[in-house]
Amino acid sequence: MLRRSLAAAMLAIAASCSPPAQQSAETPARPEPQEIACNTVTPDVAKQISVTEAPAAAAMDLRGGRITPGLYDLASAQRIGGATGWPGTRAIALEVTEDAATGAVTLNWAGTTPTSLMDRWTGTLAEAPQTRLTYTCGRIGEVDADFIAGERALELRLADGADGAMLLSFLQR
Repeated sequence: MLRRSLAAAMLAIAASCSPPAQQSAETPARPEPQEIACNTVTPDVAKQISVTEAPAAAAMDLRGGRITPGLYDLASAQRIGGATGWPGTRAIALEVTEDAATGAVTLNWAGTTPTSLMDRWTGTLAEAPQTRLTYTCGRIGEVDADFIAGERALELRLADGADGAMLLSFLQR
């Protein structure tokens, strides 16, 4: 009987020195990135674009105009100044809508990424007092923007990084 009591006491001591079973020395798993469903725009994956360095003329004045609502595909992307852009190639689609009552222009962006997720965001483009893009889904904040609109084309310059911008040229589908 004494042996059983002694064995039980030793087992209890050993158990109290061991870490709980649920604790592990391994790093906890990082959550997988998730796609934010800001819109349902789908890029044409056959139209992959890489970012190039912009010539000095890219700093030209983009004078606005009336943007024709519709779906656009990215035709070229150029870095201006210290813009970061993106590595590799991407296919990007931009849907432009306009609220008839208020005149508010909404941009719905969807782009492929190196992973299987889509880069999606939605924003409102306002021209007064200066042109700004205010993100409403998928990104936070607002950035300086300029654009020039043609009948079936749109050039959009968006601030990117601390001292750069991206000049994005789109053609309507």
